Amino acid sequence: MRTDDINMNQAVFTTKNVMNNKMIIVRVTHDHDGSWQFFDAVSTNSSENAMLVSLENILNTDPSISDVIHLDEGHRAEREEKNRPWTIYSLEEENEGDET
Repeated sequence: MRTDDINMNQAVFTTKNVMNNKMIIVRVTHDHDGSWQFFDAVSTNSSENAMLVSLENILNTDPSISDVIHLDEGHRAEREEKNRPWTIYSLEEENEGDET
């Protein structure tokens, strides 16, 4: 994986479970504004569980994230467990399903 075009110091959102309890990251979101989110399977989006860390910290915690480090903005990647393949989704496709 090439990371020379990636800002490894970029601040990203994750959970205390990922960083402190070493839970597996199963959902990665690269928002339209360029921000990243890395979530485990059980954490909620509550502020009590949120952490702001560098992208480098995430890659050091879970090197398999390198598989989705070039995920385009406006996309999300999910997997069932570590060492399983990632499935990529467009955030627009998800939002279309929310319209009624």
